[in-house]
Amino acid sequence: MTNVAGRVWRRCNHGGITKEERLRMPSPIIFTSRPRRRVTRWTVALSDRLAHWMIAIGGIGTIVAISLVCVFLAWVVVPLFAPAQIEPGRPLPKSAISSEILAIGIDDYRTLAWTISKSGVIDVFRFDDGKLIERIGPDASSIVGVTSIAVAIDGHNLALGMDDGHVRMGQIGFGEQIVPLDEASKAEHALPVGDTAELGGGSVVTRTNPEILRREKFSLKLQPPMDIGSTSAIVRLDFVTRPDGLHFCTQSADGTVRVNLQSIAHNALTEEDAIELTGAELPMPISVSGSPDYLLISELGDSVFAAWRDGRLLRFETRNVEKPRFMEEIDLVPESGHALTALEFLLGRNSLIVGDSLGRVRTWFTKEAHNENGLPDEIIPSDGRLLVAAHEYPACGHAVTSIAPSPRSRVIAAGFDDGEVRLLYPAAARTLANLKCTESAPVKAAVISPKGDALLAVTPSGIMRWDFDARHPEATLGMLFLPVWYEGRQQPEHAWQSTGASDASEAKFGLMPLVFGTLKATFYTMLFGAPLALLAAIYSSEFLHPRSKARIKPTIEMMASLPSVVLGFFAGLVVAPFVEGIIPEVLTCIFTIPLAFLLGAYLWQLLPGGLVVRMSRYRLLFILVLLPLGIAAGMGMGPAVEHWLFAGNIKDWLDHQKGSATGGWLLLFLPLTALATAVVFAQQVNPWLRRRCAHFSRGQAGLIELAKFFAGVLITIAIAAVFALALNALKLDPRGSLVGTYVQRNALVVGFAMGFAIIPLIYTIADDALSTVPEHLRSASLGAGATAWQTAVRIVIPTAASGLFSALMIGLGRAVGETMIVLMAAGNTPVMKWNIFEGFETLSMALATELPEAAKNSTHYRTLFLAALTLFVITFLVNTVAEIVRQRFRRRAYEL
Repeated sequence: MTNVAGRVWRRCNHGGITKEERLRMPSPIIFTSRPRRRVTRWTVALSDRLAHWMIAIGGIGTIVAISLVCVFLAWVVVPLFAPAQIEPGRPLPKSAISSEILAIGIDDYRTLAWTISKSGVIDVFRFDDGKLIERIGPDASSIVGVTSIAVAIDGHNLALGMDDGHVRMGQIGFGEQIVPLDEASKAEHALPVGDTAELGGGSVVTRTNPEILRREKFSLKLQPPMDIGSTSAIVRLDFVTRPDGLHFCTQSADGTVRVNLQSIAHNALTEEDAIELTGAELPMPISVSGSPDYLLISELGDSVFAAWRDGRLLRFETRNVEKPRFMEEIDLVPESGHALTALEFLLGRNSLIVGDSLGRVRTWFTKEAHNENGLPDEIIPSDGRLLVAAHEYPACGHAVTSIAPSPRSRVIAAGFDDGEVRLLYPAAARTLANLKCTESAPVKAAVISPKGDALLAVTPSGIMRWDFDARHPEATLGMLFLPVWYEGRQQPEHAWQSTGASDASEAKFGLMPLVFGTLKATFYTMLFGAPLALLAAIYSSEFLHPRSKARIKPTIEMMASLPSVVLGFFAGLVVAPFVEGIIPEVLTCIFTIPLAFLLGAYLWQLLPGGLVVRMSRYRLLFILVLLPLGIAAGMGMGPAVEHWLFAGNIKDWLDHQKGSATGGWLLLFLPLTALATAVVFAQQVNPWLRRRCAHFSRGQAGLIELAKFFAGVLITIAIAAVFALALNALKLDPRGSLVGTYVQRNALVVGFAMGFAIIPLIYTIADDALSTVPEHLRSASLGAGATAWQTAVRIVIPTAASGLFSALMIGLGRAVGETMIVLMAAGNTPVMKWNIFEGFETLSMALATELPEAAKNSTHYRTLFLAALTLFVITFLVNTVAEIVRQRFRRRAYEL
């Protein structure tokens, strides 16, 4: 009757019968013999309904909020991979070209452009429509007799080679003048915003906004001629300005190639400056004949490159301009029947861009020469550097006729003999755009505007103009997540270096060092904190007296209230310097403290059974008494361990300065051999001892266990020593990979500090999960004769496995996303090494330190958002896998 009434009662709650029928029904009888209430109070039903909807809305709102965060991150990141935007090309009037052009340039505001011809004529024309503004003759510009010209990548400095053997330096300017509207003329008042008009005399005015105008006029300021000791015309030259003076190289018509340094010497007595010119001829090898067709000098003035059309390139070391040295000879075009057709420096003047008649474009730069590749000593240059080809664009079949580097980024424009111009990004071997001139004629010269947003290409019949937005050429999936061969590096590698001293510095946006740093921080944090937290939770749940647990658990939970910035400050400014002074002692304590706790557990087993029962509530205090013993043993043995294993100085040992690899391998193998020894003892030795010692007393069994403990320690050390000696005999060394140079703020300090931060979280959740295991499972296990430890390991832990795993995942999430601790204690060095004594940089650290300073919508800015999205994806994947594993544990627990 009761079951029938119960089923009908459930139908009533679902609205299956009327209220009158419900009142006439018998109430279900429960064990108290009191009838249940037939009607739920409306306040309870309303509260239940409100709670249902609030929980549903809150859950859905959380999902929506997280999804919106992901959408926003993606919205900022997607433009990072957008292609370059190119406006259709426009031909400029032929009036802008007087004769064969030696150089071409654009002003910073894309208002004016200029050309210098072989006859010395300077043409200044409007950039927008090509209208000629001013034509300056050779006499007016004082460049009569110019035979060669070199223009800096920035377009503001130039050097002129003269037919009398002199060199003149100059500066190109545009005389920008900002004019308020109240000082403007009537014609300027009437100028619409954004328009440009000529003022006469070579000046133009632009209405930049309703209140301000900008006037510009081309100007060329030349310095007095320099006599470099040549009596014949200068046919080629290049220059670079350094703090110590002007470095330049020249080639005379008689074939002489010189390197020079113009410096200013200050006379302290007369308070006058004297210009000094020093230099010497380049020592050309005897096998070289003919004059070079290309001549370039590097950014530091320490290298001069001379190249011939047959592909031969000679590199000279010119740190001492009075004693230049020949370094190496390279064949840039090894294919028979083909020639070198273009050679220019990339921005920064450290990488050579080489174009040939095959239509191939390659990047060459110098790197340190090592013998790991089996190079003979005789072919390694005396300066220890080799010129190597790093990046290559495939041959297109049309000869490269000109190369123009961008003065703002590492984009280049390559012109071909079929009238095509390609925008390229050499480091990624990426083609940004293919542009076509109006005629299929060779592109004789090209120039990219100072802001990198426009291009002029010169053909025999005119000038073509393109406006473009390269967007983010340095951001490709390959450059972000794969090794890249950066300028001057030994080989392709992962690197994060988002800022430099100037635009010439090659930005490195590889995210893998940040991802690696995040994983490294998480690994060492979990390695330190997770075992302590889980073992503490197991002990407090299964073995600790309830009264002691009531005091200890709230104390541990209070640790979670400590702010991360306080932990980071303490770790970076207190712990890190302290640990640096006692490194051997800290390493020794890592082993002696656990051994002290184990020794205390084995000594507890020696106590009489009655005393153990009476003092069970003081078991933890008994074991904690041995903690100072473990610390004292570690501190006392530290110097001896440093002397025996690390040749008396662990820092020098880590730097490969002394000692063998045996000590490092020994410490690294100790945890592994200890684990292996414990497994072997548990599976082989313990069953044998139980059979042999079944009739022994408690005291005798305790002594045997203590002896087994000491035997296990000795066996562990012996096995680790054997492996260490064997690996050392094989010339294998952990230094440089698993361990290395000691840095004060390192992963060891971060592991301590962040482990301290995650222990309360893992401990609390794990203890709650263990406490929810039904008592009847424990009682059944104990009643069957199992010990408390066997019950905990084989019954309680498997049942609470899903909760324990959730605790680990929450601690893992805290470690992955932690910012302040790693920011203050990790050293902020984006290196990819597992060395526990070295720092790192994480995704969250990069966001915290660099995002406030990143220019909005720049490549750096969007890459940081990509780092945030990467962190989001990592967390999402980890949580998804964790939930799948947790559900599996949960299903298994339901089967118990």
